[in-house]
Amino acid sequence: MDRRKRKTQTTITEVFYQLLKKKSYEEISVSQICQVADINRGTFYLHFMDKDDLLEKSIAHEMQKLFNYCDRCEESSDLKKLEKTFEYIAAHRDHLQRLFLADKQGFFARFQINYLMEQMTDQPQLTSIFFAHGFVGLLEHYLVNDISEIEISQEIEKITHSLR
Repeated sequence: MDRRKRKTQTTITEVFYQLLKKKSYEEISVSQICQVADINRGTFYLHFMDKDDLLEKSIAHEMQKLFNYCDRCEESSDLKKLEKTFEYIAAHRDHLQRLFLADKQGFFARFQINYLMEQMTDQPQLTSIFFAHGFVGLLEHYLVNDISEIEISQEIEKITHSLR
């Protein structure tokens, strides 16, 4: 992708994130995004099919940043990968929370579950499915509710103890 297209997509995405800080996803319109980004609606539609496509691509981008962070982990154990996933999500909680709350189609969960399933190679498939879905459920609960990092870390430690 050339530099201008990348810059326009970045601007649209940044404006989308700014608007999510102020409004719910349902209250944001493509027109508002275009107005704040100072672009035409046609320019928006050259980059995204609609607002849902922008949300999905934004979540995919954020999940890729998470996956890159986890892939830099020196240790390859399943437990360490889960810890790194939570560490990243805790550090970016506010931003990811806004995307998660906007996500009515389940993009966030699907990206997370698929990634965790790929990473949990030390476990039988059904065990991996169980832990991936359970871990994503805990992350979603953490993002939506007022739970401290310490409290959720302790719970994850108890649950993942069986992975050792």
